[in-house]
Amino acid sequence: MKPITLTIKGLHSFREEQTIDFSSLCDAGVFGIFGPTGSGKSSILDAMTLALYGKVERALNNTHGILNQAEEKLSVSFTFALQKEHHISYKVERAFKRADEMKVRTTLCRLIEIGDTQTVLADKASEVNRKIEELLGLTIDDFTRAVVLPQGKFAEFLSLKGADRRQMLQRLFNLEKYGDQLVKRLRAKAQNHYGQKNELLAELTGLGDAGPEALAKAKEAAEQAKAVFHEKKQTRDEAFTAFTKAQSIWQYQQEREAYGTELNKLDQLAPVMEEKKNQLSIAEQAEALKPYADALTKAEKQLAQALTEKQEAEKHLLHQRTIYDQMTQEYEQARQKKIETEPELLQKKEQLIQLKEIERKKEAALQEKAGLEQQNNEKAQQLTQKKAEAENLQSLLERALAKQTQLKHELEQLQVSVKERKNVQDALRFSENVQRINLSIQKEEQKVEELKQRSSQAAQSYEKLQKQQKDHYEKIDQSFQAIEQFYFYVCEFERGLTEWSKREQNLKQEKLKQRDAVRAAELRKELAAELVDGEPCPVCGSIHHDPQAVIDNDHDETVAQIDEVILKMDKELKLAEEYARDMYAAKQLLETHANQLVKQFSFLSQKAPDSEVAAAVEAVQNPQSLHHLIQEWKGMKQDIQAIESKRARLMDVTHDQAAEMNKVKEQLTFEQQRIQELEMLIKELRSELSEQTTQFEQAFPHLTINQVQEMQKQIDEKDQQAEGYQERIEKSISFLEEKQQVKEQLHTAIYELEKELDKLSHQIENQQHLIHQYDTDLQRYPLKAASISDELIEVQQSLAHLNEKEQQSYEQLKHAQQLFSDAQSHFSSSQRQLQEANRRKQEAEAAWQKETEPAPFDLPQEIEPALMDRSVRDTVKREIEEFEDKRKQCAANLKRISDLLKGESLDEDQWKDVQLRKEAAEKELEEATARSGSAQEQLRVIEANHQRFASIHERLEELQQEIDRLDKLQTVFKGNTFVEFLAEEQLESVSRDASHRLGILTRQRYAIEVDSEGGFVMRDDANGGVRRPVSSLSGGETFLTSLALALALSAQIQLRGEFPLQFFFLDEGFGTLDQDLLDTVITALEKLQSQNLAVGVISHVEELKMRLPKKLIVHPADPSGKGTTVSMELM
Repeated sequence: MKPITLTIKGLHSFREEQTIDFSSLCDAGVFGIFGPTGSGKSSILDAMTLALYGKVERALNNTHGILNQAEEKLSVSFTFALQKEHHISYKVERAFKRADEMKVRTTLCRLIEIGDTQTVLADKASEVNRKIEELLGLTIDDFTRAVVLPQGKFAEFLSLKGADRRQMLQRLFNLEKYGDQLVKRLRAKAQNHYGQKNELLAELTGLGDAGPEALAKAKEAAEQAKAVFHEKKQTRDEAFTAFTKAQSIWQYQQEREAYGTELNKLDQLAPVMEEKKNQLSIAEQAEALKPYADALTKAEKQLAQALTEKQEAEKHLLHQRTIYDQMTQEYEQARQKKIETEPELLQKKEQLIQLKEIERKKEAALQEKAGLEQQNNEKAQQLTQKKAEAENLQSLLERALAKQTQLKHELEQLQVSVKERKNVQDALRFSENVQRINLSIQKEEQKVEELKQRSSQAAQSYEKLQKQQKDHYEKIDQSFQAIEQFYFYVCEFERGLTEWSKREQNLKQEKLKQRDAVRAAELRKELAAELVDGEPCPVCGSIHHDPQAVIDNDHDETVAQIDEVILKMDKELKLAEEYARDMYAAKQLLETHANQLVKQFSFLSQKAPDSEVAAAVEAVQNPQSLHHLIQEWKGMKQDIQAIESKRARLMDVTHDQAAEMNKVKEQLTFEQQRIQELEMLIKELRSELSEQTTQFEQAFPHLTINQVQEMQKQIDEKDQQAEGYQERIEKSISFLEEKQQVKEQLHTAIYELEKELDKLSHQIENQQHLIHQYDTDLQRYPLKAASISDELIEVQQSLAHLNEKEQQSYEQLKHAQQLFSDAQSHFSSSQRQLQEANRRKQEAEAAWQKETEPAPFDLPQEIEPALMDRSVRDTVKREIEEFEDKRKQCAANLKRISDLLKGESLDEDQWKDVQLRKEAAEKELEEATARSGSAQEQLRVIEANHQRFASIHERLEELQQEIDRLDKLQTVFKGNTFVEFLAEEQLESVSRDASHRLGILTRQRYAIEVDSEGGFVMRDDANGGVRRPVSSLSGGETFLTSLALALALSAQIQLRGEFPLQFFFLDEGFGTLDQDLLDTVITALEKLQSQNLAVGVISHVEELKMRLPKKLIVHPADPSGKGTTVSMELM
């Protein structure tokens, strides 16, 4: 990165816009930035960071107090180039506006890429900041550490001991993330693993007996129950078969009786349906003939309308013919009149135009004559006036010469000697210095008083914030206790839901057993109903069958009803699982937030749940139903959401309070430091005041400061008077010269005026002759009107009237002709429409006659009363069809049932006996099914628990291995040993680079190494590689070593960026160096030019200023209000 230009306006002491051309400064490799203390040298670096990152590192909150107090706006602009394949330049601009006494707000921010064209890459503050970090690869902290090498820091770093040096390296290279942050991550992961282990152990305890022996016992019990189930199922199937056959016969008998009753009712409705059929037939014929009736009616109406329109068109045609003939006659009359009158009028118009021109020329000649006569009078007056002025001017010149002589004599009396003036000026200079220092002391004391007041207010604000924080911590403790209680409550909800689920599972198993029993009974009934005496049973082979097998069972519910209940249970169990997951998520959320609060606030402590929560939990442990439990949970969830919202608000307030306290504390620290600085400045000013007063008394023992000012005042008054006399003398000289010139000009003007009067007299005579000639020409043509113009207007109006009359007649004729043509077209059209309407009527009559021959209608008017609405017609048709379908369906059903019965029948007593036998078999099967299902469910639970039992043991072994490794890592990273190791590695790398640079600066005489304790030692290669401590270095050697170390550290920090920074600023104290050491420093800095690196030396040492070829001079702001300015000096 190479800087090109930097523009500053309104920042700190800068007011007017100042531009620094870095491209010229950096050409020499080393350049200087010089100016007195407080002139604004550091503000140049602030402007760079403000332009690039929008921040000033040393300002409160990065932007407070950066705007000049006398300005309302601030702007910075920084142009730089990046060393890519092709150098690309970028320009970043920012502008700010005052928001209040301390704060500013951004009004403009954009980053521009400068190539063949300018492209705006970003125009928002956040986007510009992100883009700058992407381009440079450096944050603001990296940039400031790499660009600015501050005063004395690296000489101090050279002499630091091992631990202190490592801490400084940690800050420079951000190694803190490998210390406390890494330890916190390890601790959090270990706690997470311990939590998982405890959860698994708790789950293992909850599984109960799930070992191999318990699994074997469960399998044996399930097999026995299954054998009994099969036996009872066979018995149930036999009873169900008999029941099915009897049930079919009984149902067929009931259906036959119902269909017979319905058929009788339909026979009674047959006459009514026949009448509706006839009405429907007539309506359908009318619907078919309706289009022909409508067409005939419409054709008759159209014929009458066409006849009327034809008669009207014929009348209109005759009227338009009369008008057309009249317009033709009027046009011919107007055209003939124009032909007869127009030539005479045109000739008369031409004569009048010529007379008008002669009249105009006469008027011009009269005006010209009047103008010449007026000029002649004015020139005569001017001649008289100029002669009088010449006489007065001669008298004035004589008086002015006498006054000038008098002024020169009085000026000689007011002169002050050079010696007297010098003594008074020297004394006055001391006096002004004393007054300036006194004024500065008063201003700084006023600032100290204002800062003390603000500091006191900040201290009071900080105490108030501490009290608010204490009250806020009490609210946080209350929120934490509420979270703990809700966590306990959620755990009890989970237990209550688990108990309900277990009971519901048991009820489901009972229902499954009941369904199997009912199904077995139904099968037995069906089988028994299909058996025939003398034929073998398909199950047992017996040819003798018990008729009691078809009797219905005693179960109250059917298989379908039981399936419906089981389906409902499954839905509730699934819903219970969803709410169980919801409760688990809520519990995890509460646990996470509680842990976060405990980690952040050490004063928090756990408490047992209060009596209100315990009472509520007791109601949840034995819920009346799932619905009741869900309703309770929904209410609880709303409470959890409320407490979570409250916790989030409290955390936001905590963050805001901490930020406000830090802000107030920073402000308090800043103001206290500023007070100390101002008090030190006041002390220095008082010392300077005492010194200036002593020097004045020694130089002028017989004078006081007030006397000096009075003497200077007298001299100033004499000078002012002398200046007035001198000014009057100078004015008199120019006055005399000016009046002499005026005198000469007056003589010249008098001569010229006399010549002009003679010329004007001749011109007046010529104009009078012309006027007489024009009058003669005008009298030759007599006029009828009052004037030539009036008569010309009358002729022009007559011509215009002729043309207008002809044109108007022509337009009326064209309009009449168009109307006559339109009337003809309309009449022809009406004749054609009449013929077409007559044709359509004849066609409609023929169609009506043809279609109504077989129908019961004679006239079109008879169709409308016979019509039936489509919806009504469809309803009647549907009603007739449904009637016929029902009769056919009843007859078909009676025949079907008769075929199915095959002559068999069943009385009520036989039907009841079959039902009883089926119910007994189903009850026995239900009991066997329940016992088998219970045994199978027990086996399934134990198998699942056994599988989970094994997986938990496997996971516990894995977790224990992870926990052991994490414990070892925590032991290794304890005490920041890893951070120290990284710092030592960075130190080795930096020392190697610094040693290489130091060799170049000292012609390979010195090198720097790191000893076994992490300290620096010097290797003197010029003396055989002897190693000696850094404390033995001279001032110049210490500076060179510190500079090499500083460059190495800056290069190391720059490694984070994509592009190297081709400049840096060295803010080192050169004031203590003697001339020889200063030569060494300059020589060392000049050697840096070979590294494609520009070095800016910030100093106020005059000797250093004289040695550098290119300098940027920073001129401090002056009390008159002018801000800091910069200028370049080249050798």
